[in-house]
Amino acid sequence: MLLELMSNGKLATLPPEYVPEGMTLPDEPAVMVLLPHNKYLLGTDSNNWIYSDLNANKDTRPQKVFLYDDTRLALKNQDCSTMIIPASVVNELRKDLFMLCEPPGQHVATVQLLKTFLKYHPAFVSEEIDYLDEKVFASEMGKDPRLYKAYWTLRFALSRSELEEVTRIKAWLRADPENFEKSEHSAKIYFSLMELPDQDAMRELEENYSFTKMELQKVAAQNISPVVLYNPQGGWLIHGRFGRMGNISEAIFFVWVYLNHELWNVLKEVRKMTINEIINAVWGYYDTLDAVKERAKYKGADELTL
Repeated sequence: MLLELMSNGKLATLPPEYVPEGMTLPDEPAVMVLLPHNKYLLGTDSNNWIYSDLNANKDTRPQKVFLYDDTRLALKNQDCSTMIIPASVVNELRKDLFMLCEPPGQHVATVQLLKTFLKYHPAFVSEEIDYLDEKVFASEMGKDPRLYKAYWTLRFALSRSELEEVTRIKAWLRADPENFEKSEHSAKIYFSLMELPDQDAMRELEENYSFTKMELQKVAAQNISPVVLYNPQGGWLIHGRFGRMGNISEAIFFVWVYLNHELWNVLKEVRKMTINEIINAVWGYYDTLDAVKERAKYKGADELTL
């Protein structure tokens, strides 16, 4: 894809034949942006971006730059000047590149792991379904949102080597994903670097679920993890400490998990899950929501149906 950044800050799409003389777009998915003063920005698969000069000699190394959603990009020039790319343009460029790229991760590794969690699922037990074929399996995922969410969460997690997320998806599946869909406020999760949730989360816990700041302070002061707090009006709140590494005895971050009465009873009494498994199940539920949003960024998203 070839674009030009106009002086008014808008992006204009150019036909391929407008590629400057002496340059060619890579064979892999790419977005090239022509900038003022003969500069260009080139993004390729895996979200790699470089900034360079169209007239640069072969010995000049392009700058490697990083684009982040909702963050403007400052491009430094050799004459010490700076070119600023607005956050709105950065968002559009990242979106354009992702839509040209296949989602990260490997299909075979993902389905083989998923099969160990859902070995009795029709997609894995039917002799008529070749689940190792990505297109065939995509068709099966279109019939089952649970399969779709689990697959893409695992695929993204494996591509990033986030093994803790694999554990959370296993707990989410054991909890039965449908249990999280029965009530809009059945489960919530809050993260913080401090012992107490941030102001917005604290306000929600107080106003919606009737947990007071004093109650949370007492829970956070206990030197054990996890700790469960019960409120007859609101439900159940679990406090967990996570992220200890090496000789570091203090938690790196804190997790607060809320469950209404119905979900707590199902997970604790019916499913017989431990408190840590419940934390992982709720956390895994939110992992799946993030994975669905992430999948929507990539090539083929407009063909998906759930």
